[in-house]
Amino acid sequence: MKSRNWYFLPVLAIVLFVSCPNNDATSSKTFPVISDADDGSQTPTQEESNINWDDESTGTLTIINNVSKDMVIFIGQTPTANNILGGVKSLQQKTFDISDDVDNFNDGGFMIVKSISLSEYNANKTNLTSAKIEYSAMATYGQGKKFRTEINPSYTGDYAYRATNLGRIGMELRKDSPDGEKIGYLPALASNMLLYADNTDGFAVYPVFVYYSRTTGQVTTLKATSQFETISISPRPATGGQIMAFTFPGDQGATWDSIKATLSSPVAYVTVTNNVANQSGRVTISGTNRLTGQNGYDSIGSGETLTYEIKSTDTGTAQAIVLTYYNQALQIPVLKDSATPVLKNGYDYTITVSGSGQTAAGYTVTITESATARDLSNDIASL
Repeated sequence: MKSRNWYFLPVLAIVLFVSCPNNDATSSKTFPVISDADDGSQTPTQEESNINWDDESTGTLTIINNVSKDMVIFIGQTPTANNILGGVKSLQQKTFDISDDVDNFNDGGFMIVKSISLSEYNANKTNLTSAKIEYSAMATYGQGKKFRTEINPSYTGDYAYRATNLGRIGMELRKDSPDGEKIGYLPALASNMLLYADNTDGFAVYPVFVYYSRTTGQVTTLKATSQFETISISPRPATGGQIMAFTFPGDQGATWDSIKATLSSPVAYVTVTNNVANQSGRVTISGTNRLTGQNGYDSIGSGETLTYEIKSTDTGTAQAIVLTYYNQALQIPVLKDSATPVLKNGYDYTITVSGSGQTAAGYTVTITESATARDLSNDIASL
């Protein structure tokens, strides 16, 4: 599946924004009819379906399927038979080698990943635009850059709501806070996109604009300081006529011009390099609140560099960052001038750790702050 170009996006100055047009590529592959159980839990062989269910251990994209049905994974805005990436079996995980599915793998970039159940795929294979899309995310890629995401059963049930994105860059919906659990992804200008839940319990959604810079390889999250507010969602039966629609931002009088005029970062960006030999570690707040990297991993391997988002304030607040090893038995505080570092939203922080032994005294930790916050106002204004 070489040279698929469904991720073509506008390049504005040095920044590639997550705009996500519907440009799915073509392919000569055909996908014959699959016979499976109604719940999608029966997995066909690769010969029967032409869908690759085998783990590709050398790949960089890992999808964890936590739902009790097999899921077919697609790349791009709209699922078609031409952009099937493969399948993930029920309650299992799979690593995908996408190096031959994108043209710029060595340089790095991002893609939209979506999935539908195998039974839904079979029922709608002649018109996949009618299929129930139960999962959507933005995934980054690149040589040596791993990305991990999971299909959560809490957001793949029989209850639904519709969401519209008024912005011209992609948006992640996060639960309860701008650095909270990611529960869905809305492409730019997405209209009435169906999202799902496993019950009718209401919950709060925090919308965050997200874009990827091809030049720096950085993912930046932004919120609008005046228009964006948390919206309370009320899922209703997906088969009934009571599905509610929500528009982001919550201010019904907002326009894209008014949104982009107030964009700011809701988090500080902390990039950690783990130079501790033969030991994976965790990045935590106060030694107990474990952070997850932007790429979906909650631990950092020996020799790895991961970026974390830490909610702070524009003026700065003290953040008790603690690196933990040996199942948290070893805790190494990150200090700046012998004090708890103060992190400011929008700024980049670089942390490196090296050393060995069973006490914090055997390790060296440094933290540096960027001279200025990420300033993308010119790029945003050009949209």
